[in-house]
Formats: sequence, structure tokens, C-alpha cells
Amino acid sequence: MRITNRDREILRFINEVGYCTTEQLGRWFSIKMRRLYKVMERLIKAKLVMHERIYFNKPGIYFLTNQGAKFTSLPAIDKVSKGVFDHQLIMIDLILKLRNMYPDATWVSERHLKYQKFLYGVGRFGHISDGIFIFPDDRKVAIEVELTLKAKHRLEKILRAYGGQLEISEVWYFCNEDVMRGVAALSAKRSFVKIYSLKGFLHG
Repeated sequence: MRITNRDREILRFINEVGYCTTEQLGRWFSIKMRRLYKVMERLIKAKLVMHERIYFNKPGIYFLTNQGAKFTSLPAIDKVSKGVFDHQLIMIDLILKLRNMYPDATWVSERHLKYQKFLYGVGRFGHISDGIFIFPDDRKVAIEVELTLKAKHRLEKILRAYGGQLEISEVWYFCNEDVMRGVAALSAKRSFVKIYSLKGFLHG
């Protein structure tokens, strides 16, 4: 089977995020659904991609096989963790929205950060953000999606570590409404931390 440049781009994106839905792929690549289904069917038949429905009431997801991962710079995911399923799909929706707002910025995924630890000044303190946006002026912004509030000491440690390094200019927290107050209280004196309503940002 001939692998096109667009096929490679699709495989790279899927593996960067770990897994994603058809709708998210369509939005990222601006491909009409009818065309995208044909492309994905071809990649599945070539045993480069798998499609599974993890929850009966949630959309199915694509992820790469080991063979498909050979066309990317990352290994295939070991498994789809149900514990972070919602977080993962929400994070991708957020990245899509941010990319539309900042088309000149470069997005670096959490998976990429994990496999190239320390490259962008993250990971030194044991925590890796949900991604980083690198702007044309080389400003780096860490992205954090907070659906539930972390333990106070853990969040304090993360914020303290962000404040102790120079690589990351700002940290943007996108939080559920019931989480915002707790994050705001701990980051009150840290001007580099920006807090946004996740729901308001995605649907505003």
C-alpha cells in the first residue's frame, strides 16, 4: 500500500495525542467526513490504525498499531486508559480551539514531551504539562486541563516548580467551574498563571 504525505500527517497526529475521534481528525485536517472515512478505512485495512469504541455512549477512537507507529517519531500507545479518556478528548478539543486562535504557534503534545523529557524545560520536577504552545517569539506556554482539583500539596509543588524555572513563560489552566476557585487560591500571587473556564472557553 502506498502511504501518502497526508496519511503520514494523520498517523503522526493520532500518535502525538495517543488517540482521537473521527470528528477531531476532520477538524484538525479540514477534511470532509465522507472523504475521511475512506482514508481511515484504507489505513485500518493496511493494519496501521485501529478503531475501537471504549464506551457505548461515546464516540469511537482511532489509535495506531505498532506498524503504524513506525511512520511516526513515537511508539504506539500500550492501551487506552478509561481513567483519562474524557480528559484526553477534552484536551484535544482545547488544542483545536487554541490552534485556531494562534495559527502561528507550534503545539508540542504531552506524549512528545514525555519522550523528549527536559527538551522544553519541563519534566525536571516530575510533572509534565498537557502540552506546550511555542509562539513565534519563542515564548513557551504550558497548557493544563484540570477537570478535578489535585491535592493541595501536589498542586502547590507543581506551581512552585513552574515558578522556579525560566523556560516556560506562562501556564494556562483550563478548569471545570468547581475547580477554578481552588486553583485560583493557590496561584493568587503567581502572575505567570492564567486561569480560564474550560466550558466557557470551548463553547464561548
